[in-house]
Amino acid sequence: MADLLQAAGQALEARRDLLGWTAVGRRLRGEQLFSGRRAIEARRSIESDTVSLEVLCPSDGSAPPMCGAASVTLAAGEDPRPAIDFAVRAASRTRNPLYELPPPATMPDVPLDDPEISDLEETALGLHQRLLSGAAADSEARLALAEWFVEREEVRLVNSRGLEAHQTRSEISLEWIVLAGDGDGRVETTLDLTRRRLADVDVERLWSEVARQTADRQRAGPAPMYEGPVVLRGRALATFLHSGTIATLASGRARYAGFSHWEPGKSVFRGPVAGDPLTLWTSRVVPYGVHAGRFDSEGLPGQRVLLIRDGVLQTYSAGQRYATYLGVPATGAFGDIELPPGRTPQADLLADPHVEIIWWSWFSPNPTTGDFASEIRLGYVVDGDRRTPFTGGLLIGNVLDGLANVRWSAETGFFGDYAGPVTARFASFRVTPSRD
Repeated sequence: MADLLQAAGQALEARRDLLGWTAVGRRLRGEQLFSGRRAIEARRSIESDTVSLEVLCPSDGSAPPMCGAASVTLAAGEDPRPAIDFAVRAASRTRNPLYELPPPATMPDVPLDDPEISDLEETALGLHQRLLSGAAADSEARLALAEWFVEREEVRLVNSRGLEAHQTRSEISLEWIVLAGDGDGRVETTLDLTRRRLADVDVERLWSEVARQTADRQRAGPAPMYEGPVVLRGRALATFLHSGTIATLASGRARYAGFSHWEPGKSVFRGPVAGDPLTLWTSRVVPYGVHAGRFDSEGLPGQRVLLIRDGVLQTYSAGQRYATYLGVPATGAFGDIELPPGRTPQADLLADPHVEIIWWSWFSPNPTTGDFASEIRLGYVVDGDRRTPFTGGLLIGNVLDGLANVRWSAETGFFGDYAGPVTARFASFRVTPSRD
């Protein structure tokens, strides 16, 4: 990687028709493991060395002066000059207002590379053995498929303004397919998870949860007709917060394009707030966070950015280009979401009757309005100690209206891309049964 990155930098420095350039070298090493119910079926090692280039150059025939950008990726041993020529031709055909690339800056010291992952292959095998041990002892559900990906990536970034940065990250990803029941009554659950640190992959707890929930799906009844309090916890809550609406409406790019109506100093809600006040950070400096990094793809330093305080937008999440256009600070790529602890013990939030949603088939709200109608894979009607599982039907509501009337737990946790209260009790969403 180092030789290719140096050659690309020299070729870019030699050009006199560029306004700026960025070169990012990536060296990826990984181990992949694929297993059926009882035995490993395949293992393979991954090695990849690439360099990505982005050029910024004047637009052809533009008045007033405009600029364009384009990217290319080089493989090991490739001559960078033809690729640079191609990128310049593509960039010169686009027309955008002028902006500059990030200058040199001090990069934060963020824990990204887990020292416990010393041997990638040994880590994957050890995790899988723990899974097989847990699955073998379970009578409620059975493992159908497991995939493990353990990787380490080294990244070096340089640009035409003299910025130089380096980081190394580790990553563990898994996908399990878990079955319960037989014949026409059989159901399956797919679990996907990504973490940066071995200690954050609690295989035994994950198996216990997904096996029990898959068995509950197998015996679940149909969705009820319901409107009232809905509880989200853990991974379901992280999915809700990272579903795209917040990231889109807080984006400087979306604001510049006219897709976002959010403005600094104004409420992010379209009506009155009845629940706990919303304060939210986007952070790329959460230790071992999924989106953590010393710098982003432009070279902007990792930051913890206060987006919303007490329901009022403070600033946009903006890269260098759109920060320049909007006249706001450049914060870098959107990161992991952080919320402060709530004021209510979790036990109090769960005490009164409610519906809890565990899995959706998907959860993809409209990114600019927040409206959603998402199919439920597993939910529970909860009344005291009684938890009645159901499957099917739709959860209907609006992300922003939900966040305007929600109570957060005092207890907090870390869920890869979200750190904050472990439980949220939304005042009112609607569940409608399937139309069969």
